[in-house]
Amino acid sequence: MPLRSTSATSGLRRPRTRLAVCAVAVLTTVGLATGAGQAFAVDPTVVRDGCAFTSDADRAANIQTCWVWSESMQTSVTVKIRPSDQEAGESEQAVYFLGQLSDPSTNGRGDLYGTEYNLVAIPDSATTWSANWQSTPRDNDGNVLTTYEGGEFDPAWETFVGEELPAYLNEEFDISTSGNAISGLSISGGQAINLALKYPDVFSVAVSRSGYYQTDNIFGYLAVPFILATRQGVSNGFDALWGNPFLPGNTWAANDVAARIAEAKANGQTIIVSTGNGLPASQAEWDEMMAQGGIINVAIGVGLEVVSFASTLLLNAQADLLGLPIEFIYTDGAHTWNRWIRTDAEEVAKLEEALEKYAVTSPAATSTATTSTAAVSARAVSAVSASESSTSESSTSGADSASTPTTSTPVATSSAETEDSPASSTTPTPTTPEPSTSAPTSTPPSASTEQSSDPATPDTTTPASEASVPESDDSSAPEIATATSAAPITKNAPSD
Repeated sequence: MPLRSTSATSGLRRPRTRLAVCAVAVLTTVGLATGAGQAFAVDPTVVRDGCAFTSDADRAANIQTCWVWSESMQTSVTVKIRPSDQEAGESEQAVYFLGQLSDPSTNGRGDLYGTEYNLVAIPDSATTWSANWQSTPRDNDGNVLTTYEGGEFDPAWETFVGEELPAYLNEEFDISTSGNAISGLSISGGQAINLALKYPDVFSVAVSRSGYYQTDNIFGYLAVPFILATRQGVSNGFDALWGNPFLPGNTWAANDVAARIAEAKANGQTIIVSTGNGLPASQAEWDEMMAQGGIINVAIGVGLEVVSFASTLLLNAQADLLGLPIEFIYTDGAHTWNRWIRTDAEEVAKLEEALEKYAVTSPAATSTATTSTAAVSARAVSAVSASESSTSESSTSGADSASTPTTSTPVATSSAETEDSPASSTTPTPTTPEPSTSAPTSTPPSASTEQSSDPATPDTTTPASEASVPESDDSSAPEIATATSAAPITKNAPSD
């Protein structure tokens, strides 16, 4: 009887061993073919820790809102990310967008960008010029701006965008820390180029739309604080931003794009600049400005774009003289959505063409895939050994009692699914504070809660005026508008 029992058990064990070995081969083959351990960005539908789909529209567009801790600013920062849908091992490049006006999830222009690119928006940066400040900004009532956590807000956007955010994106979305693009519109335009020049290893391409580039002069000393006060509700930009321009220790020259633009050639970067001539190009554009404030708003819209046009002409002359790698796009139009939408497609095409020059397959991603495939095989082999050991023990006990051998599935399959797939497909609860993306009275939904209806979709044929971003789910005002809602990371400061 004991021999019969042992023989019967052994007869069952051999097929199980063969099946398990086959499982190892299948897992290994599939892993090598599909790139087991693929980059996180391969699945744009999976939210990362500390992120959430905050509306049905964002879920449909795979736009995650993430709350990223900034050590330099001691607060959490709202970042909107649309991951790419590339295969593992491909070059994961990103386009960073400064300010809410540039945010594709707000202006409805994200579909212009290929899904092979990650889109990363920092909507709150423009409220304080997307810059590092020398001292704490104050609102127009003299109150110090504060963070969500209640501390004084000391803007360090350059440090966050150029250092902290790339590290976060690399860890959570497998996005490269080099060969990326950065884009800004209006007051964020010049800063997009400024940041690229300061962080050439991170940003190979910079796009500025209707921006300003000569700020280290008497006009800049007056215009920058004026824009901050009237458009963003920040009263002390003259001496708090880059220091009093007439006193030692100020950094106005270090932040003047025209003064540093020659660095782009030495860095091997590509710069793209667009502007209108300030003249309304259609009845729709005229109506857009009139609807937002009558003839006064028309004067503002025309004036802002005329200044950008003049600033761009000066930069163009400088680029021609020095042979700099800058592409210029000119069109009719004032500081309006009609003007910006008119050149959107051309700007995106030039941006993506430039990014292709800097695309490099990530060795880390390939290494990760190989390592993960090996891990799958190792776990499967381990499971085979454990299965044989377990069966052997069962055969010994079976000498005294003819128990039926187990037929449970080896654990290798479930282990592989757990460790090699992206994080759980369920939406996690953010681990960082959840700042509002509009007025201080609103709170973003928790990671497990989504809004029941889609935000309004902007009309791309008859866009909102330059003083009103196309409606989004958070209804924030644009950076060029005189807004009344607080910036998400500040208190009593209008959002951009």
